[in-house]
Amino acid sequence: MWRKIKLGQVGQGNCRGRTPASLNTPSGKGEEGVILLLVMWVLVLISVLILSYAKEWRTEIKLTSNYRDAQQARRLAEAGVFYALGKLAETKVTEIRRTPGFAEQPLPASIWRLDQTSRIIELPGGEVEVRVGDEGGKINLNQANEMTLTNFFMALGMTPDRIKTLVANILDWRKQPGAPPPPSTLISPGGFRPERAMSSSRRTRFDTVEELAWVKGFENSPLLPRLSDWFTVMSLSVNINVNTAPLEVLQAVGFSPDQALTIISSRQAAPYRQMQELPPRAADPRITQTQAPFSFQSSPFCTIKATGMVNNKKARHTIKVLARLDLAAEVPWGIINWVDDFPG
Repeated sequence: MWRKIKLGQVGQGNCRGRTPASLNTPSGKGEEGVILLLVMWVLVLISVLILSYAKEWRTEIKLTSNYRDAQQARRLAEAGVFYALGKLAETKVTEIRRTPGFAEQPLPASIWRLDQTSRIIELPGGEVEVRVGDEGGKINLNQANEMTLTNFFMALGMTPDRIKTLVANILDWRKQPGAPPPPSTLISPGGFRPERAMSSSRRTRFDTVEELAWVKGFENSPLLPRLSDWFTVMSLSVNINVNTAPLEVLQAVGFSPDQALTIISSRQAAPYRQMQELPPRAADPRITQTQAPFSFQSSPFCTIKATGMVNNKKARHTIKVLARLDLAAEVPWGIINWVDDFPG
């Protein structure tokens, strides 16, 4: 009645063709998929954070590099200003020795001509472009007559109507009485973008050439940063130094374009010494009667524009300085006006 059954056979019979329920449910694979998905999302978030931080680091490095280049360009511009001042003192000494009463000497090749010629100076860390202009070779903005101003703007290629308007506004500014605008409202040298053009009745004279930005017709003009190359407000003789005057200034005082080009070319070989050496000017009585004789020596006042450049000229900084030379003083020059970050 009793049958012997081996335990191995029982186990085999019970397990044949069947799988335990705990191993056959889909919950195991689902949990593995969720865990894998979470890990992937964590990796994505970490990657995004790392890329974000890397971008910020690159931006910070770029800003730091730009700031360093800007400061380097500024230091180069400052070096260019003081280098030019030394060359100006040397030039002035040579001019004095070449005047009548002193022994004639050949003009050294190292002497700078004060005609705003561009000079590139290589310095450690970059280079600096220096332009030096004699104030005596410019039109006096407070003394120029109507014809001189008209000829000047004609040399710039402006239309007759615009020329008439600009000249009238300049003359009106100079003759109308009134208090000057407060210093806080004067336009910054680096901007030249006043909120509005001031009425010309606010001033009796120009204290700086850049104040032309307040004259109606000049507002937001692209010429504003360059006007100091042609105009001056220094109290000088009305004589124009033909050895340093720019092309447009020579045309403004009566020379034709061809005559002006001839003067500029000839004075490079040897400066003019007397009136008889100059070509005859245009036969316009309004010019010959009002224009005083020319000068042949530079004035004590000079404008220096120095532009420091680094990183293949990508970083630039310009300084404009108005200086006065006095060889009898302990320091042979004095700074009258220093404009940092001048557009140029």
